[in-house]
Amino acid sequence: MFTGLYTAASGILSHQREIDTIGNNLVNAQTPGYRADRVVLSDFEKQLMTRMDGTNTDTLGNGSGSPSVVVDSVVTTTNSGTLDQTGRALDFAIGGDGYFTVQGEDGATYYTRSGNFELDAEGYLSLSGLGRVLGTGGTIKLDSADVTATSDGTLYNAAGKAVGTLRISGVPAGTAIEKLDSGAFLVKGGGAMGNAANYTVYQNTLELSNVDQNQEMSMLIRAQRAYQTCSSALQIADSLDQKAATQIASV
Repeated sequence: MFTGLYTAASGILSHQREIDTIGNNLVNAQTPGYRADRVVLSDFEKQLMTRMDGTNTDTLGNGSGSPSVVVDSVVTTTNSGTLDQTGRALDFAIGGDGYFTVQGEDGATYYTRSGNFELDAEGYLSLSGLGRVLGTGGTIKLDSADVTATSDGTLYNAAGKAVGTLRISGVPAGTAIEKLDSGAFLVKGGGAMGNAANYTVYQNTLELSNVDQNQEMSMLIRAQRAYQTCSSALQIADSLDQKAATQIASV
């Protein structure tokens, strides 16, 4: 009976994580440059044995242990979003690989595909809620929003003077990054990314999120049904457990 309880409970926890992840994707469907996440589920026994001693679990049968599931990982989809021409001078998008680099208000360095920039109170190019945009020579201060940009991210003011070049960062092989709920990324351990190699900077353009709302809604309905099924199974298993304990006690 305990096996049934554990199986149903693990299903509830795993599908709740899936529902939360899909919900966050939907919330950020209109966030420029946002990348959707996917929850990957795995068999509990395989995860346990792998983490204990790296045992090859391919030989484990379906009848071995409890069929409980756990969240193996949350992966970020890598396909780009559609480029949308906005006509706004401080809107930028990256074609190809790379991330805009932002110096956070907390001192951390953030990486993002969101390029809906603005000027802060001191005239620095910034991303609302995150911090100041970094160029190859540090933060970028502009006289006004009247700027033009070349494909490598070099910015020119109204007088035609170069005022900075956007720092487009790439992820070196072996670099571990983590994604925040806002869609921005951090390098784990406080490290830094390198320079991106293959990219084009577009001005007056934003990259939309890669969230397919119809697909997300279908996945959400499926995850909710799975959650409800596990919840019902847990209630049934608990009821049977209580009934068995009562009947045994009455004998």
